[in-house]
Amino acid sequence: MKPITHMAGVLALACAAEGAFAACNTPATQVTDAALTTLLSGNTVCAARGGDRWQEEHQAGGALWDYKLGDADPVDPRTQVGTWSVTEAGTASVVTYDYGTGSQSYEIWDDGGSYSFCQAGVVNVDNATVVSGINVGCP
Repeated sequence: MKPITHMAGVLALACAAEGAFAACNTPATQVTDAALTTLLSGNTVCAARGGDRWQEEHQAGGALWDYKLGDADPVDPRTQVGTWSVTEAGTASVVTYDYGTGSQSYEIWDDGGSYSFCQAGVVNVDNATVVSGINVGCP
């Protein structure tokens, strides 16, 4: 996930979007604890919001890499952009991203194979997908 400072207005857009709250509660299922670590570890999250698109690799051990255009690209190769971790927060598990400028935590909700990243019950990013593996990029 890109830090919230780089996604200006996303939260406001999410609140205004029709049905935005549906993906942060039932019938979607919250991904918790070990299942959340299993979902993310060693895999790439593909997401887009507005004109911003990203593909972040969640490496085992907590390193977070941006795939960009891949290792073979001489101009925009993949690079480490921060760290990620899964923790318990009250009754919910959260994934926390730290890009070196502060951290952001999200609950992850599964809506049948696409995922919503939520903060305080509000969709921050929806329709994210998870691609198996790292250094594979997104379709």
